[in-house]
Amino acid sequence: MKAPILVFLLSLALVGSTIPAGAQQSDYQMKTAFEETYKSLFAALESSTIIATLDSLRAKVDTLEAQYAPHADFLDKAIYPESFAERISSLRMMHSITYDRAYLIQTQGVKIEELETKILFLTSKLDTLTSQRNRLLAELQEAKKSNTQLRDLVRRLETNLAAKDRLIFALVDSIFLPYARDSGAVTDLQREAISRKLEKANVLMRIEEVAGENARFLTVTQLQPRDYTSVVEQYQQFAGRWKGLREKLVAAVLAGSRYSTVAAGAKTAKPGSGAALPAPSEQPAARVDSLLGLWGGRLQTMFWQGVSKEFTDKGVIVDAFNDAPSFSASVRKYVASAKASGQDPSVFVNDIWKARIDKEWREALVKPAMLGQAEYAAIDREVSQLQTPTLNTRYVVYGLIVLLLAMLGWWFFARRPKAPESPVSKSSPTQKN
Repeated sequence: MKAPILVFLLSLALVGSTIPAGAQQSDYQMKTAFEETYKSLFAALESSTIIATLDSLRAKVDTLEAQYAPHADFLDKAIYPESFAERISSLRMMHSITYDRAYLIQTQGVKIEELETKILFLTSKLDTLTSQRNRLLAELQEAKKSNTQLRDLVRRLETNLAAKDRLIFALVDSIFLPYARDSGAVTDLQREAISRKLEKANVLMRIEEVAGENARFLTVTQLQPRDYTSVVEQYQQFAGRWKGLREKLVAAVLAGSRYSTVAAGAKTAKPGSGAALPAPSEQPAARVDSLLGLWGGRLQTMFWQGVSKEFTDKGVIVDAFNDAPSFSASVRKYVASAKASGQDPSVFVNDIWKARIDKEWREALVKPAMLGQAEYAAIDREVSQLQTPTLNTRYVVYGLIVLLLAMLGWWFFARRPKAPESPVSKSSPTQKN
C-alpha cells in the first residue's frame, strides 16, 4: 500500500517541478513576441508616407494594446526601465508625427516643393555672401588703400551684411510658411517638421553668425556720422525680427529634440538600460541673445562717442553722456545755462548743433534705438530758442529793406514830370469866338 502512495507522491513532485519551467518559457515567448511586434510597428510607422497605411497601422497598435494589456504587470518588469504603457504611448506618438508629415506632403506637396527649392537658393546665396564678407574683411584689414577706397570698401561690406540680414530671415519665413502663422496654433508635431528644416539649413547657427559679423564690423571700421543711419536701422530690424521669431524657433528646436529622444529611445531600448538622453536647452538662442547684446552695446558706445566728439572738437564743454537720456539731459542743461548767463551761444548753435548734429547726425538720432524723433524735435526747439534775438534782428532787416524799396518807389513816382497840355485844349476858346 505504501509503494503506490510513494509513486503517486513522486509523480506529483515531478509534475510540480516541470510547471514553473513551462511557465517561464511561456513568459519569455510573450516578452519576445511583444518586443518584436513593437519594433516592427515602430519602424513601419516611422517610414510610412501614406495616410491609408497609417490608418491600418493605428488599428494594429490598438490590437497590440488590447492583446497584451492583461499582461501589463509582467511586461513592466520584463522590459524595465520602460513600461508597457510607455511603449504603447511611443507608438501612438510616432503615428501622430508621421501622420502629420504625410498629411502635409499630400495636401501641400507642390507648395512645399517650391519652398524647398527657395530654401536651397537662399542657403546658397548666404554661403556666397559669407565668402564675399571674408574677402572684404581681409581687404579692409590690409589698410593699404586710399581714404576713398576705404570708404567704398566699408560701404560694400555694410551692404553685404545688410543683405545677409534680409536673407537669413527670408529663409526662416520660407521654413515656417506652410504652417500656421500663429505660434500658439502650431502643434509640437508641426514644430518637429520645422525643426528638421531648421537643422538642415543650420538656421540658428547662421543667425548667430550674422549677429557676430555685425558686432565685429563695428570694431574693424571707422564709421562716418551718416554711416550710422543705415547701421542703426540694420540693428533695429535684426533685433525686431529676432524678438518676434525667437520663441517660435526655440519651440521648434525643442519639439525636434523631443522627437529625437523618443525615436532614439525606442530603437535602442534594452532591458536594464536606464540611461537618459540629455534634455534640450536654449543654448543656440542664448548665444544669439548674447551676440545681439554685444552688437547693440558696441553700436551705442561708438555712436555716442562720435556725437560727444563734435562738442569737444569745438571746445564746448557739456556734461558727459553715453546714451539717449544722458545726452538729452546734457544738452538741456547747457541750453538752460546759456540762457541764464547770457553767454554767446553762436558756436554751440551754429557750428555744433546746426552744422554737425542736425546736418550729419540727425537721421541716426531720430531712430527709436537711439534718441527718437519726438525727443530730438523737443531738444531742437530748445536749442533754437537760443537764437531768438538773431532771428528777430533778421526780420527787422527784412522789414527795413522792404520799407526802403517802398520809399524809393514813392520817390521815383513823385519826381516823374507831368504830361504837357494838348494843342487842341489851348485853341478851344478862339474857335468859339
